[in-house]
Amino acid sequence: MESKKSLPDRREYTLMVVPHNGQAVRSIKIPIRAIKITAVVLGVFLVVAAGFGVKYNTVIATAMSEKAELQTLRQANGEQYKQIEQLTQVTTVLQSDMDRLNTLDAEIRRLVNAEEQPETSRAGTIRPPGVYTGQGGPLGQPSLSELITYVEQLQQQAKVREESLNHLREALEERNARMSATPSLWPSSGDVTSRFGWRSSPWGGGSDWHPGIDIANDAGTPIMATGAGRVVHSGWYTGYGKMVKIDHGNGIVTIYAHNSENIVSEGQYVKKGETIAYMGNTGWSTGPHVHYEIRVNGTAVNPAKFL
Repeated sequence: MESKKSLPDRREYTLMVVPHNGQAVRSIKIPIRAIKITAVVLGVFLVVAAGFGVKYNTVIATAMSEKAELQTLRQANGEQYKQIEQLTQVTTVLQSDMDRLNTLDAEIRRLVNAEEQPETSRAGTIRPPGVYTGQGGPLGQPSLSELITYVEQLQQQAKVREESLNHLREALEERNARMSATPSLWPSSGDVTSRFGWRSSPWGGGSDWHPGIDIANDAGTPIMATGAGRVVHSGWYTGYGKMVKIDHGNGIVTIYAHNSENIVSEGQYVKKGETIAYMGNTGWSTGPHVHYEIRVNGTAVNPAKFL
């Protein structure tokens, strides 16, 4: 049997236009095929337009997101730049402070004639890359990581400086304690009536050995400790009358004799220049005065060497 061939669809639609003014009616015949083609084209157009619409919205959303991210990054970069500027200023001030500390350390050591220990050696300071403080140098801005590294270096230098100054403080404290304990003051005001060594005996009959100095003044004149130390005797001692004896350490002892009154007690720690007694005429004495001795390891020495 022969297959039937499909015939082309020749249907048409008639579109009639009827005027209101009694004019002739117009009719337009539109083939069904044209309508189908138009519908297909319109459908394809709508699909393509919808695709472009979705793509456009996606691009717009991506662009807006990237714009917001860019603004955030710009803001973050601006904040970071401010932080770097502030950190740069801080490190510059820290470096200046360290330089002043180094200068002060060196000056103090020069004044006290203290030798610097190897472990506290003042090495040259390290400045951050890109930071220039001299006139005419190139301009530059260090990175945040470089500044952090520099701050760490300053912290290490600060530790070294702290150790150095602590050692210097200990040396000064030791020196001050030694100077405070060393008898270097006059024990009282008045006239020196006898000096250290051989003298004409005030009791007559030739000369005698005088192991200190005598300072005469009115009875009741204050007598001071010539150095800091601990009182090891405060009371009567044969020939010396009322006597105060102070141990200053390092084998040094001072004696203050013929007092009218002792105002310190044994075991008491006294400061340099502190009043310890009042001038009198007790013991073997010809008048109000203080007999002052300095003994080193038990041997009387000339007090003039300490005054």
